[in-house]
Amino acid sequence: MEILRYVLLVFHLFGFAAILGGIFYQLRGKDPVVGGYVLTSAVVQLVTGAGLIAVRHALDLPVSDPKMAVKLALDVLIAAVAVAGVRNRRAWPFFTVASLTAAEVVVAVAWT
Repeated sequence: MEILRYVLLVFHLFGFAAILGGIFYQLRGKDPVVGGYVLTSAVVQLVTGAGLIAVRHALDLPVSDPKMAVKLALDVLIAAVAVAGVRNRRAWPFFTVASLTAAEVVVAVAWT
């Protein structure tokens, strides 16, 4: 079970890196839009984050439920806005995903 936790953690970090990498890549162009890779990465974040919470509860490791609820809500918002961004191809979903991703990083790192 501990190996599963580490595998989920690695994929969770890969998902975050792909979202952030996609955001920085799109910033190079004139009209940044949300790409399909950002949507896929947002779904990876959502699934692996929920899996990490479940595994931590199964292993009786400490879990800050309010923090996890906020992170899960941010993950759902990022995924929903990424879906809208892939469908609309406008700039506002791109900047919203970027802002929500930054907020999630702040919650993950600063909330102890």
